[in-house]
Amino acid sequence: MREYILLLAKDESILIEKGKKKNTKYGVIDGNVEYGSIIETKGKKFVAVKPTFIDLLKKCKRAAQIVTPKDASQIISITGLSQGWHCLDAGSGSGFLAIFIASIVGRKGRVITYEKRKEFYEVAKHNIEKCGLKNVVIKNEDVSKFRERNLDLITFDMKDSVKLIGKAAKHLKYGGWLVVYSPHIEQQIEARKEMEKHGMNVYATIETMQRRWKSLYGYTHPEPSGILHTGFMTFGRKALK
Repeated sequence: MREYILLLAKDESILIEKGKKKNTKYGVIDGNVEYGSIIETKGKKFVAVKPTFIDLLKKCKRAAQIVTPKDASQIISITGLSQGWHCLDAGSGSGFLAIFIASIVGRKGRVITYEKRKEFYEVAKHNIEKCGLKNVVIKNEDVSKFRERNLDLITFDMKDSVKLIGKAAKHLKYGGWLVVYSPHIEQQIEARKEMEKHGMNVYATIETMQRRWKSLYGYTHPEPSGILHTGFMTFGRKALK
């Protein structure tokens, strides 16, 4: 399994594979160092730390629009996602949400992620391997044929996901969660109707807005640009009809 080191300075960071050299604007940096080591380069000083999965995600490839950490974190806070959960994710896209979930459920948990587009599958597979996750299985298949049952969580981020809500309700355990992600509210309206139709407890439809602030020369204000709207999520939970 690949290991990485994050070289951290007060204003930037560099991810490097442990034991390998990397060309940077500060010259060649040798990754054969231990965590906690101080690395001095041309005009820069770094400390070597162990990267978190969020650090690794920032360095992963992107082939499709991702579910951002600000949205993915809501899945944890609303569903209570925790160690040992068995989860299904579709479509994989670049694999970011599957990686996020897998990092939370831990070794005793499992994530099955489906991506039918070969080019996205290859990128997601690469990213999962880069993050060193052994509890993720990625399938280059159409999720409509999924067979996994007794699931704690299903996440859909794909076109026509509303058509699979009935099947998802059957394959979740009682109390299990379904999360439908999409950029358009019309899809969420349909998702809510389908969840209700199949006897699910609809918790909420949410949009998470987040913006950064900066402080320069004694003046503080929001940054003038940034991505505010990324998508909506509807949360439903399997209950008795």
